[in-house]
Amino acid sequence: MWRRGGKRLQAAGDTARTCAGRALSLGTTFPHLPLPAIVHTTEQLNAALAGRYVIERLVGEGGMATVYLARDLKHDRLVALKVLKPELGAVLGVERFLAEIKVTANLQHPNLLPLFDSGAADGLLFYVMPFVEGESLRARLDREKQLPIEEAVRLALAVASALDYAHRHGVIHRDLKPENILLHDGQPVIADFGIALAVSNAGGARVTQTGLSLGTPQYMSPEQASGDRAIDARSDIYSLAAVTYEMIAGEAPHTGTTAQAIMAKLMTAEPAPLSTLRKSAPVHVEAAVERALSKLPADRFTSAREFADALEGRGFTLASGGRMPRASAAPARSIVRDRLVIGLAAVTVGALAVASYALRASKAEVVPGATVRFPIVMPAANFGGSVAAWTQLAVSADGRTIAFIGYAENGTTRVYIRGVDELEPRPIAGTEGAQSPVFSPDGQWIAYWANGSLYKMAVGGGTAVPITALQAPSGISWGRGGLIAASINNTLVTIPATGGEPRLLATPDSTAGEVYFTSPLFLSDGETVLFAGQGAGGFARVRIVAVSVKTKKVTRLDLLGLSPLGVVDGTLVYMTASNALNGVAFDSRALKTVGDPSPLGANAIVRPNGAADAAVSSTGTLVFLSSATTAQVGLVDLNGKFTPILDEPRPYFYPRYSPDGKRIALTIGTGARSDVWVHDIASKTNTRMTSEGTINERVEWAPDGTRVLYRSDRGKRSAIWWQVTDLSSPATPLLANDAEDYFEGVLSSDGKILAYQFDNSGSNQADLYYRAVSGDTTRKAVSLTASVENQPRISPDGKWISFLTDASGAPQVVVQPFPGPGGQVQVSPAGGSEAVWGKDGKHLYYRDGRQFVAVAYTTSPTFAVTSRTNLFVDEFVFAQSPHADYDVAPDGQHFLVVKSAEASKMVVAYNWGAEMKARLAGRK
Repeated sequence: MWRRGGKRLQAAGDTARTCAGRALSLGTTFPHLPLPAIVHTTEQLNAALAGRYVIERLVGEGGMATVYLARDLKHDRLVALKVLKPELGAVLGVERFLAEIKVTANLQHPNLLPLFDSGAADGLLFYVMPFVEGESLRARLDREKQLPIEEAVRLALAVASALDYAHRHGVIHRDLKPENILLHDGQPVIADFGIALAVSNAGGARVTQTGLSLGTPQYMSPEQASGDRAIDARSDIYSLAAVTYEMIAGEAPHTGTTAQAIMAKLMTAEPAPLSTLRKSAPVHVEAAVERALSKLPADRFTSAREFADALEGRGFTLASGGRMPRASAAPARSIVRDRLVIGLAAVTVGALAVASYALRASKAEVVPGATVRFPIVMPAANFGGSVAAWTQLAVSADGRTIAFIGYAENGTTRVYIRGVDELEPRPIAGTEGAQSPVFSPDGQWIAYWANGSLYKMAVGGGTAVPITALQAPSGISWGRGGLIAASINNTLVTIPATGGEPRLLATPDSTAGEVYFTSPLFLSDGETVLFAGQGAGGFARVRIVAVSVKTKKVTRLDLLGLSPLGVVDGTLVYMTASNALNGVAFDSRALKTVGDPSPLGANAIVRPNGAADAAVSSTGTLVFLSSATTAQVGLVDLNGKFTPILDEPRPYFYPRYSPDGKRIALTIGTGARSDVWVHDIASKTNTRMTSEGTINERVEWAPDGTRVLYRSDRGKRSAIWWQVTDLSSPATPLLANDAEDYFEGVLSSDGKILAYQFDNSGSNQADLYYRAVSGDTTRKAVSLTASVENQPRISPDGKWISFLTDASGAPQVVVQPFPGPGGQVQVSPAGGSEAVWGKDGKHLYYRDGRQFVAVAYTTSPTFAVTSRTNLFVDEFVFAQSPHADYDVAPDGQHFLVVKSAEASKMVVAYNWGAEMKARLAGRK
């Protein structure tokens, strides 16, 4: 900052000070490390930039760049020219950095400082931004400490508007802080937008080898601090909330004498309520800031626009997610040290290479009752349950150990164990092929299903002990009475944990509208099992049911919910049809709920049968696989490069190209409902096809492109409907029956044959049939076995049908002659799902949970696989219900996929029970 011509001028983003607590920014280094020396002189730069810029003076230097005041000779104007450090430039590379920084060049918003230029000179990378008259927000805060609340909100609203604009264009700032917010004629202007992202994308993990960390501790989101590279818009929202907090409170949400101390607080402590530091803070402003500062991204606002609305008191109330009354805080002098919580903090900070500091810090203090959240890094690229239909994680009763299913190096699944005070998960040898883990009540054993049998093994490892032969369960639970409850063939059975035959516990009551019993949960008495009683019409009508092991009496609770997870301090925690975690007061003796349910601020993945990837211990530890609620639809090429087509983040599912390749049919979710839409690629317009029922999904095209067919719950049972795409006539049922459920249907290439999945409430879970669309519509079996079969696809020539079967113990892609006769050919050697025929008649594609696989085949004299090729890493959204969640583009070189706009991760919330009670108390 300096004066020129009597005016105070400000460089495009202050060079952040290197005092304690203001480190780790784009322009600074760790406070305990020496600043690197400038290795280029002004004369050298002027020579390299001759004819373009003239360097007038050095402004300042930081960890990433050196800032100069320069004159743009072409336009005769002053600019801020920032030169990346040589060691950083060497890591990034000229071409990659310049390609990445172009993303920010097209951003045009009144509150965004534009990028004028970028390039390379004499081996040095540089970028150029305007020189701004005025001062930075940091300078103003240093001078005034606290701003008038109206002024703070005004500045925050303007910054939020700029963030919302940039986020909608796919650009994240990643280092928003007062130093990067410039004040020009009273208006905030954000500098360095997307520069951190460009550096990160260009250099990847190599950037950290230079000693640079992108972000500033006081304003860094927890996910950014934990080293998560999948940073989305909600990280910037957190940073803006931290800046807003400081403008009002006079200090950042978390402060400390070192960067490490700040990060430890960031991971373990909640900031003091604004009202305790500034009594005049309006309730709605405090609530908005508190929600935006949530440690879990899923608990924050989904957009900067939503945050802005909340700051203005619009569209946001305490009941819909604002500040909750807190438990009475302990006096400052009575704060105690919880060794386990400190250990958890060390685990999280350890990912940042400062665990040793946290472990050494004798002054580390944690407020009793504070919830500690941390992610569990998967041992492979994808969670092992990607193609499975049952819960893939568990937590011990004491809340200190987590078990989950992950991929081993050879591609098979196995059980992994992670203690909350351990740094890394450890695989349990001998559990290959495992699914659906569950702990024994004492936490010493883990039971799991694998390859057609139920097993148990000591948590510390050893030899797998067979319990009983068993079909793939839709959930298992281990009770205190020595019994294991399992959902098999839509019924509930109990099995002695010491071994023995399954015994029937409960069957669905068709007169009560029940079809399936899934997701059993033993209560602490060891005698009562809660479970999900699914009826016809989809997840929105599933109820929680209880049954006594002794008397077999069934009690139907007046509670809609997919999956009961546990009872914590008298609160029943369960999953809803909209993937949200809910809680309700529960009398476990009378088996009755008390009062109304309340949301608990987390979303988890729900499996195709309604089982949730979430678990909660009676002591209040919550673990869940976070549900990515918004996504993009786009094309991915054979090298894995993704290009958005529908980039507005929304819940998208099942995209399908029209036969002529000019339109895309897909499902879009809105709250708890879903509808079928058609997107015209050329005009970029969306037309809604459905308006009745609550679930309209798994859309497919008729071969002539005039209709779409889809599954809907608009009638008495789940059925297949179809609709003309010009909406000239209403939708009509294609396959409907008041006594049966149909969940997916596809047409042959000539449009004459419908292949579909029929869910039988008797001995079989899912079977495949086909029938003529018109004329004799008598159904005929494709595959009618005791195994689960779904996801049928008819080949382009109509002579073959692919589908999934779990006959081998895991879902596999198979092909057989259509309509037959002939035997099955297994296409996937080690698990697969979502098979789609290529339009070239030469390839079949599927997903194996880790990558997309292309299968070349021959049909002469019969179907045979000639080769399998792994195409690219599968980081895209899997279908939550059995149906392909992608399509093959007409050119055969691209795939139409759904890409999550937010990363799914396994999250552990230790001592979450206290937070749960505070949330529930705030809604009374």
